[in-house]
Amino acid sequence: MPPARVRPVVRDPDAKRRRILEAARRLLVERGFADTCLDDVAREAEVAKGTLFLHYANKDELFFAVFSEMVESLRLELEVLGKTGVGGKELLVALARALLGHFDRHRDFLGQVGAGRLPGCGEMSQGRLRALYARNHELVKSLLRAASKDGGASLRAPDYAAAALIGLCRSASVRKSIEGHDRPLEAEAERVVGFFLNGAGLTL
Repeated sequence: MPPARVRPVVRDPDAKRRRILEAARRLLVERGFADTCLDDVAREAEVAKGTLFLHYANKDELFFAVFSEMVESLRLELEVLGKTGVGGKELLVALARALLGHFDRHRDFLGQVGAGRLPGCGEMSQGRLRALYARNHELVKSLLRAASKDGGASLRAPDYAAAALIGLCRSASVRKSIEGHDRPLEAEAERVVGFFLNGAGLTL
């Protein structure tokens, strides 16, 4: 009887990279950027420092990878949403739900992002991150146009409209932190869209 064949163990080539990114994110949330060093990340990820350097040449590159992964995950959601073929309020609510879900999933990490400057990232990484944010902003604008009956011809100040919707969704995340509840933010989509379309209704 021939000996049984031993199946080779297939290892995920990205498993260590994933552990490094997750460890970096945990430490960035717990300690902030200034107090996180590569030695700490390697220990947290349970990898040798040399292994870490195989994936990321320096702290700036690692921080960029953590941030860009978060931004790119939203891009993929928005691109899929643009291919669904839905329009009108249905698309607008779906867009708000995607943005709210994104801010909800990354609420702890986004709290580390300062206004304007991205702490811990060098000038080159900041420029690259701004380009990723700008691409997502353009996707939100295109989805707003797709939601309108006239392809966005009636949309006043598209840049500002996209920023306003993103800002409303981000504000819902801030409000969740203030109120301390654990309800999923996606449930706020209809309310956010109603406010976006009709405004605060403030009489001055």
